Amino acid sequence: MEKILTLKEVAQYIKLNERTILKMANNNEIPAKKIGNQWRFILSKVDEWLSREIKQVDTSDLNALIKSEPHIIPISRLFNEKLINLDLNGSTKDEILEELSMIPVNSGLIKKNTEFYARMKSRENLMSTALNNGFAIPHPRYPVEGLFSSPVILLGRSKKGVSFESLDNSKTHLFFVSCATNEAVHLRLLAKLGRLFKIPGIFDKLMQTKENIDIIKILVDLDSSLLDFSREALSNGNGI
Repeated sequence: MEKILTLKEVAQYIKLNERTILKMANNNEIPAKKIGNQWRFILSKVDEWLSREIKQVDTSDLNALIKSEPHIIPISRLFNEKLINLDLNGSTKDEILEELSMIPVNSGLIKKNTEFYARMKSRENLMSTALNNGFAIPHPRYPVEGLFSSPVILLGRSKKGVSFESLDNSKTHLFFVSCATNEAVHLRLLAKLGRLFKIPGIFDKLMQTKENIDIIKILVDLDSSLLDFSREALSNGNGI
C-alpha cells in the first residue's frame, strides 16, 4: 500500500520549508492531491519527482537540505578509491547497471550484487535517472535495508558513453550511485550530487582524470571551496 504524507510530513521528509512545499503544490510543481482543503502526497511519487528535478532545485533549498540533521560531512568522505570504476565497458543500460552493482561486491562492501542490481534496474524501468550533460544517478527506488552499514557514493565512468535516456538525449558518461542506509540519507546524498553537478567544468575534470585517487583529490579540493556549505557544520565531521 502506498504511503501517504501530509504537507508537514513532506516538508520534514525533504527538509524544505512548509511554505515552499505549499507554493509548489499550488503551482503543480510537486506531485500532490488536494482533498478538501488539505494537501496529500504519495511518498513514491515524491521520490520520483526529487530524482527527476534535483538538478533544478534552488541553491538555497539544496543548502537547507544538506545542512539538516544529522550534521553534514564533506562529500569527498562519501567516496572511496575502491568504490570507483573509471573504465566501464558496458554498451547498454543493463550492462552499465550490472557493472555498477559489482563495484561494492569487488570492494568487499557487500557479498552479492543480485538484489542491488535488481533494485536499480527496477528504478530505471520506472523512469531514467540520467540527467543533462553526461551525468546519471542510478539508485534503488528505496534504500535496501541492511545492505549498507554506512552511506557511500559509487562512481562509474564510461569513456565512450552510453544511451541512458538522458533529458537532453546526449550520451551518459558519469554514473553516481547513492548507497544510502535510509530514505532521508538518500535524499541528502542526491542533494550533494545535485550541487556537485552544477560546478562549472566538473564534467571535463572527472572525464580527464586517470586514477581513482585523483577523483578523491578533486572532491577534497571542492570541499574546501565550492562545496564548503558550512565550515562550522563540517567541523562536526560525523554525519551526512
